[in-house]
Amino acid sequence: MQSLEQVKAHQKLAYESVVHVRGQLREGMTEKEAAGLIEDFFHSRGHKLFFHRPFAWFGDRTGFKGFERPQLPSFKKPLPHMGQHFMPSDRRLEKGMAVTLDVAPAVDGFAVDIGYSFSFGENADVLKARQDLKAFRDIILRAAQARVPIAEIYRRVEDHIADLCYTNCHGLYPLGVLGHRVGQLPLLGVPKISVLGFHPQAYAYLLKEKLFGPAIMTADETRPLSAGLWAIEPHLGHGEFGVKFEEILVVSPEKVYWLDDHLPHMTEV
Repeated sequence: MQSLEQVKAHQKLAYESVVHVRGQLREGMTEKEAAGLIEDFFHSRGHKLFFHRPFAWFGDRTGFKGFERPQLPSFKKPLPHMGQHFMPSDRRLEKGMAVTLDVAPAVDGFAVDIGYSFSFGENADVLKARQDLKAFRDIILRAAQARVPIAEIYRRVEDHIADLCYTNCHGLYPLGVLGHRVGQLPLLGVPKISVLGFHPQAYAYLLKEKLFGPAIMTADETRPLSAGLWAIEPHLGHGEFGVKFEEILVVSPEKVYWLDDHLPHMTEV
């Protein structure tokens, strides 16, 4: 079992990767190339397992324009859309574009998950949205500390999104999740085959967590956050772009707190 200090170091490494790649971005680079640079960062340090491989979104794709929420197979839709829109694309980077980088490495088999938004060059709207995003950290923390149901945390986030005249982008994630538990992945000996950016170990982990949940933050979950580590990712949309953060919230019977108060989305703006 990883100590909290080890997990904190893993989360810092994940943020280090996206800040490093931010410095390597060049006009005309594609999302696929940016995501590849993040993956190269981890491979060069000997880490090849991911909860999910890197995502990179540019321009209006940061706000999931034209995306659909993935759906599980059903009688009516035996071959539903399963999330292909989220995969890094051939979209090319232009000056002033919004950028979101998202990666979930599993260091020593322990998964963390982070998201980081900024603009490539100056963009006053993206800067303001990043500043507005900071308030959600306190809203989520206070609600979690009050041990309210997950659905109530979700509602408070949605209400503040509406108050600020943004749209809810995390509602387009699979099952519309605002967050999910993270931890030690099983089946580490299984080949690391990528299915829509996720390794089999991630699907096995989520299945195990679902059986003993709650493990995901949805709008209809009536239970409070269970003890453990939660990667929480409010994602705001505004016209032609979106911004998000994703970081780990620690939930224990005694207290609830953010694992690290000195991450880029808090210190840069």
